[in-house]
Amino acid sequence: MISKVFNPSKSATSFTKKANLAVYESLNFDNRQDFEDANRGFIAPLESTIIKDHSGEVVWDIDKLEFLNDSAPETVNPSLWRNGQLQAISGLFEVVEGIYQVRGQSIATTFFFEGKQGVIVCDTSSSTEAAEAAMELYYKHRPRKPVSAIIISQSHADHFGGIQAVLKYAENPAIPIIVPQHFTKEALSENVLLGTIMARRAEYQFGKNIPDGKEGSVSIGIGNTMSSGTMSFALPTIEIENEIQTMEIDGVTFEFLLTPNTEAPAEMHFYIRDYKALFVSENANQLMHQIYTVRGAKTRDALHWANSLDKTIDLFENEEIDALLMIHAWPLWGKERALGHLKLQRDLYKYMHDQTVRLANNGYTMEEIAETIKLPKSLDTYWGNRGYYGTLKHNSKGIYNYYLGYYSANPSDLDPLPQVETGLKYVEYMGGASAILEKAKADFENGEYRWVAQVLKNVVMADPENSEAKNLLADAYEQLGYQAESANWRNIYLVGASELRNGIKKDLAPLDVSGIINHMPIEDFLKLTAVKLNGLRAEGKKITLNVVLSDINQNFAIYLENSVLSYKTGKLDANPDVSLTLERLTFFGVGLGLLSPEQAAAAGKLTISGDQTKLNDFLSLLDEFDRLSNIVTP
Repeated sequence: MISKVFNPSKSATSFTKKANLAVYESLNFDNRQDFEDANRGFIAPLESTIIKDHSGEVVWDIDKLEFLNDSAPETVNPSLWRNGQLQAISGLFEVVEGIYQVRGQSIATTFFFEGKQGVIVCDTSSSTEAAEAAMELYYKHRPRKPVSAIIISQSHADHFGGIQAVLKYAENPAIPIIVPQHFTKEALSENVLLGTIMARRAEYQFGKNIPDGKEGSVSIGIGNTMSSGTMSFALPTIEIENEIQTMEIDGVTFEFLLTPNTEAPAEMHFYIRDYKALFVSENANQLMHQIYTVRGAKTRDALHWANSLDKTIDLFENEEIDALLMIHAWPLWGKERALGHLKLQRDLYKYMHDQTVRLANNGYTMEEIAETIKLPKSLDTYWGNRGYYGTLKHNSKGIYNYYLGYYSANPSDLDPLPQVETGLKYVEYMGGASAILEKAKADFENGEYRWVAQVLKNVVMADPENSEAKNLLADAYEQLGYQAESANWRNIYLVGASELRNGIKKDLAPLDVSGIINHMPIEDFLKLTAVKLNGLRAEGKKITLNVVLSDINQNFAIYLENSVLSYKTGKLDANPDVSLTLERLTFFGVGLGLLSPEQAAAAGKLTISGDQTKLNDFLSLLDEFDRLSNIVTP
């Protein structure tokens, strides 16, 4: 429920002030090279600092980041504040003559490579609204030549979501759309099975439901703020299939290097010989990235990531490199700095990998490794390696889990009680909620916020109506957020604090992903349908459905038996309970509960034969996932 009274943020405590002041002693804030680089080549500010969608909803607003013009407040880790200031430097920039970058129009940037006949657009932003604004900004200051090709460097949606807007600037709709191998499969299957809970967790990671400001979100690490808008998709025309592949695009020579299963499942780097520029997508950044993504995703292979950067260095170190291009950051200029940065990023990921594995072999548990592992000074004090997105702690846990799983090997951890039952027993053993709160207040006054957060979670899980426990837990989360260098950690703590104090905000417009769903392969949609099946409710049910998708000439049979949904493509069962003939998008709509079979049939979009009650029975067994499930309360 939404609380009727909004409880505001609180000030930094003396312990938080002291912790944040100490950051100035450990890092060289006098080094302003990144600010010089981030401003280099500036041509013009953003025309669209506030972007609205077709319904008038604001989907992008960086005017609200003006607070970053001040010095770091006591409520923000000064290193993260510096990251926020750098990410807020926005506009159109010339990298070298013929290469231009738009930063600050979306979470990811967009590059423009000028070809012989037109402009080659690399990575099309996260939404059509943002992509159109980036295109118009570029054309206002550069020749209005048509888009001659599109390169999408990897399979995450912030790199391709605006593609339909970019295609409108092409004279020929059949221009090359060039992607890494397996891009389509990975782009359209990304987050399908676990999309609901990942989206919910992403609201924490990106601070979506808290305001930007000195007591709120100041950055998302790899970008300045979170956006929404209309996501789109277009089928690629060319997949780079060879590990190393040279191609001429609109008179410009590109040498591609595939780097799969790194930051994204499908990803690639390239060298532009004509411009002496090296592009490394999201595998090198001006920060430590995430090996384990806290919104929830498969843990990445840190060793393979490091090796891909090493392969990039080996392949291009003998080339002339005037600029290093990264999709979530400002460029670096000069071969020495470019290769130096890649080596430090490579060594960062390899160090985390090797030392985590070493400590695991010495018998350290996942939690112990996170407390023990430290970076050497050469890696730790380099601004481009700081943990604004990933952190050494949660990345080392991700690497441990990648190899050994969640289990510590201690038998007590083999089958622990769930969090609510654990909370009830902790409260009982520790003398009740009042006794715990009395001790927790004292620990809070001593600055022991991690422990207060850990112990009060049990009280809230045991008694979610205990407002005193929730408010003190929120206070602990808030101070931890104020101290965090990672934008992710700060946002997660502050969203948790807000929801403890004010409840879950339920009036937010969801991100429009219809542009991706409309292209989803049937197999991925059927996998999603299978995981929506409520196994307990389906017990004893046996239903066979035949489905004919008339617009794409595909048939398949769906079987429900033993509380399991399976399917066969290219096959119709000889004795179905019910048969459907409909178009693909109508099938998606019925399966997602967006329209009933009766509505589809009445509109002439569905033909049913057999026992229709079996279809309704089948649909009634599919869960409707809760997009706003509880996290900090049971």
